[in-house]
Amino acid sequence: MFEKHSFFMKHKEFILYTAVGISAVVMNWVTYSFLIAFVPMVIANTLSWAITMVFTFLTNKLYVFQSPCFEWKVMKKEVISFITTRGVTGFLEVVAQPQLYAWGLNRPLFGVEGLEAKVTVCIILSIVNYLSTKLIVFPASNAKRMKSA
Repeated sequence: MFEKHSFFMKHKEFILYTAVGISAVVMNWVTYSFLIAFVPMVIANTLSWAITMVFTFLTNKLYVFQSPCFEWKVMKKEVISFITTRGVTGFLEVVAQPQLYAWGLNRPLFGVEGLEAKVTVCIILSIVNYLSTKLIVFPASNAKRMKSA
């Protein structure tokens, strides 16, 4: 019993980050599925992405990286760095997936063309997003936790 508990405590941040990420995907799909009934696809996709980014930012801030400060100066820096890092990885996803496909990750998965490259990019960029969120977006909360450990 204690081994499982110590494993969770040792990897708590990454486990929570993964849970938030899965929740974000579900939220994105659900909000898109709801919105598509009322607005054009581009608007539904944009709104679902925006809603998901707000959800992801707040859950990462409060639960994963435990940065409870809501002072304007701190929030502004966190929001700008979060949007910037996610924008960069979003751009990388758009560029990397077709490139990996062209380089040979082109076997269909579950009958879906290009999914092998998309899954590979998703895994790599999830790790990059985790590290950038930890080291760039919420570095102060990481330093504070390191001192208390």
